[in-house]
Amino acid sequence: MKSPRIMFLYGFFIVICSGIAFLMAPDKSRAMTALYAGGGSAFLMWICAAMAMQIERTRAIGMIGIHVGMVLPFLFAIEFGRRSWKNFHAPEKEYLAIIFAIMAVGSIVAFAAILLTRPSKADRAAAPRSAD
Repeated sequence: MKSPRIMFLYGFFIVICSGIAFLMAPDKSRAMTALYAGGGSAFLMWICAAMAMQIERTRAIGMIGIHVGMVLPFLFAIEFGRRSWKNFHAPEKEYLAIIFAIMAVGSIVAFAAILLTRPSKADRAAAPRSAD
């Protein structure tokens, strides 16, 4: 399963970018939000990865993990892009515009990678269904 690995790596990418944003911030007390938001986003991706790894045991949980884990990077890309554009016009927050732009591009790459590595229809059909 390649999709869960990509989700885990993407979560680490978010944490690293958030840490860099925190370190670059002039006011550390206000920059704690970067760590909270980045950590929360990464945690969501790691939960999706853990769920996606369950596809061979419980198909429903695995499919939820894969699909939510595919949608989140797409939504994150939109939000990171929006935040980058918003901060692009403020000279004192130029570092944020750059970090958010990098995170938006990374999110698009993660979305495409997860989309391309998700299980094929044959593999999804062969996965056992959970007993309800």
